[in-house]
Amino acid sequence: MFNQTSPTEAIRALLFQRAQILTDHLLRRLADVASHVNSKNHRAVIGALDGLEAEVQTIRTLMVLMDECF
Repeated sequence: MFNQTSPTEAIRALLFQRAQILTDHLLRRLADVASHVNSKNHRAVIGALDGLEAEVQTIRTLMVLMDECF
């Protein structure tokens, strides 16, 4: 038996799935940042933080898209 979902439900599920993937990646990167801070490696902290804002913004965009469209 197939689980029938509406197109809206399917799109929402995909958006949440993508947000979860990005969130998991973001948390791994933040763990790296914490490790580098603990080891007082400022250059590694800078490198680990590079691009984090873009990932956060992508997650936010997915959630705004869902709020406004689905």
